[in-house]
Amino acid sequence: MEDDDIEEGVGESSWPAAAAADRGASSAGGGGGYTDIRKEIFDRLMAMGIDEVVSDPTAFREQLDRHFERLPASYSIDLDVEKAEDVLLHRKILNECADPDKRPVFHVRFLREQRTHLDSEDKSLDHSTSENGNSTLREAEFGGSEPCERMMEDLNLDRRKVADDSEASSARRDEGILHIHEIIFSTIDKTKLLAQLSALLSEVGLNIREAHVFSTTDGFCLDVFVVDGWKTEETDGLLQSLKETAARNHPSLSNPTNSAASERILELQEKIGDSNVDRNLLQIREKIASGSSGDLFRGTYHGVDVAIKFLRAEHVNDSSKVEFLQEIMILKSVNHDNVVQFYGACTKQRKYVIVTEYMPGGNLYDFLHKQKNTLDLTVVLRIAIGISKGMDYLHQNNIIHRDLKTANLLMGSDHVVKIADFGVSRHPSQEGDMTAETGTYRWMAPEVCEFLLIPYENLTPLQAALWVRQGMRLEIPSWVHPRLSKLIQQCWDENPNLRPSFSEITAELEDMSRHLQASKGTKRHSKAKVHKKSQRQIE
Repeated sequence: MEDDDIEEGVGESSWPAAAAADRGASSAGGGGGYTDIRKEIFDRLMAMGIDEVVSDPTAFREQLDRHFERLPASYSIDLDVEKAEDVLLHRKILNECADPDKRPVFHVRFLREQRTHLDSEDKSLDHSTSENGNSTLREAEFGGSEPCERMMEDLNLDRRKVADDSEASSARRDEGILHIHEIIFSTIDKTKLLAQLSALLSEVGLNIREAHVFSTTDGFCLDVFVVDGWKTEETDGLLQSLKETAARNHPSLSNPTNSAASERILELQEKIGDSNVDRNLLQIREKIASGSSGDLFRGTYHGVDVAIKFLRAEHVNDSSKVEFLQEIMILKSVNHDNVVQFYGACTKQRKYVIVTEYMPGGNLYDFLHKQKNTLDLTVVLRIAIGISKGMDYLHQNNIIHRDLKTANLLMGSDHVVKIADFGVSRHPSQEGDMTAETGTYRWMAPEVCEFLLIPYENLTPLQAALWVRQGMRLEIPSWVHPRLSKLIQQCWDENPNLRPSFSEITAELEDMSRHLQASKGTKRHSKAKVHKKSQRQIE
């Protein structure tokens, strides 16, 4: 396993990283490493003496990491270290947005004045281009994919609407001074959101000069608009006008709750029934893992060692609730030696909790690295058989894991392995076909990876997925057992119909194990014969 795979150690889904050569960053956003821009921001805030930074630098650095991991790579590329405090503002706005009672969140501030000539052409830019000519929409995030095309179409419609507002444009030129404001908007992300925002700003009489639009990994948007058209520097009136116009003409912005997700939450809660644990009896100890939306702790419950998974308060929304409840439902319904055992959950309070058995060996990813990626074939087969049996059981019960990787496989004593992390799992009847919005890109089947992306020299997870989709495979070392090598090739066949089922994989692995044991037994028997013969000769 290569060193650049370390990011896979987090047992959660991750976003793709994008090139950021101009910053010299190896990766940015989406769960990547602690990049240069993060350090620059951190150092600048420390130098400024910001209270929440200098009071506990370690805790703040962790919070800063989480903020960047929620956002795509384009967010890091857009940042200006001279305005490091903007990151604090963005984090505050997203945290406010996590509270349904505070959505949507509007923030307005005055930036500068700009003098214009009476006969000059309006130099404001359209929605898709910033003042330096670079694309600032989700195009940087989706790379020309269908979601981006839909949003560009939405914006073009509203851009014509703004362009047709000749009276407002003329009035701005006649005044000779443009007042430039920044408007930050955050709510639950959804389709057609940009079109509504564009229309809202136009109705207030604003012209969009720049639009920096980002989607978080947990279903929120962070949209930053630079506008002109407000007649004064003051912001209170502009903020009030935005809120009133949104409530009057765009009620869905003020009430963006996804009804389908809400219905799904009720459905899952009904299916789960009573699986509550008494939180007062939970003894929480050290943190053992941290994902994009939750933290995992070691603890005890009724005197038994357990693993306790919390959904972080700032990530509570309909999407995260569905994922958490779905994991509870699946864990509650399974019972197998190679699937982590479920003890209970608590969903009555805002901070959701799942309690499962504690696996002292940690995850398989860490185990392999501690072994320097060198294991006896007998151990390899034992682990592989356990995984295959667990997956076969899940498939027999119509459960598709969708994120099977070493970080989501837990180790017990005597190399017992158990499957965990069912947050993105589903039954085949749910949500149609498999999609690449869920799971971890490096481990996806090729038919799931349908992206337009140019691979770079150092592959990110998303780029690795593309290479797999194009038929590229890792080279199997020559020292790998021939039967195991053949099985690996069968499992990653381009045609899913030609791949063996887990029951077939289990049968093949167990047969390999029997032959290996028999071979070792024969060798031991031969050595014993030689030893006895030697003894007789000596006598």
